[in-house]
Amino acid sequence: MATLNARASVLAAANPLYSRYNRHKSLSENINLPNSLLSRFDLMFLILDVPDIDRDMALARHVTFVHQNEGLEERQDDLDPDEGNDDAIEKSDYNEEKGIVSPRLLREYISRARRHHPVVPPEVAPYIVEAYVSLRMQDRPMKNNKSGGSKAGDQTAMTARQLLSILRLGQALARLRFSDFVAREDVDEAIRLTHMSKASLSEETGED
Repeated sequence: MATLNARASVLAAANPLYSRYNRHKSLSENINLPNSLLSRFDLMFLILDVPDIDRDMALARHVTFVHQNEGLEERQDDLDPDEGNDDAIEKSDYNEEKGIVSPRLLREYISRARRHHPVVPPEVAPYIVEAYVSLRMQDRPMKNNKSGGSKAGDQTAMTARQLLSILRLGQALARLRFSDFVAREDVDEAIRLTHMSKASLSEETGED
């Protein structure tokens, strides 16, 4: 339980009741949170614990490695006199072959991205409006649909709140490019992520 500022960014993980996700119940019923609260999150993805020998082995090795090296990164940073200096980012902070970046490089990247406050330029605003209207038309219930609701609850409905989510995601994507302006590509990617989130909620609950 926590009281947060209205404009705080929240990254949260929720475990289902009784430790198992019930595909025959809605997301709200599974994690015992009201839809009015869940709708505040821009993106939601279901991650089911499906036994898989390769993934289980990789996870066990990763957890063991982290446990063995706990605190090592922090101790090295304390001994590094160049910490905080732009020149301190070295090639050793990025493993191109494995696509792995060091915590130090990731922190520096996020710090630089936060310096930007992207806005939606006039030429992109109509594109966002048209995209939202199109999504709303696609989201209309079919006349022959007699299901009377979805297992995922209200989380798959396209509302004005989802429009705000697309705008926020577009701005976040612009920050990743160190840009002060939202581009059409950012809007397209935000919409793609929104669709992936909805598909996750629908597919994992067994909807057609």
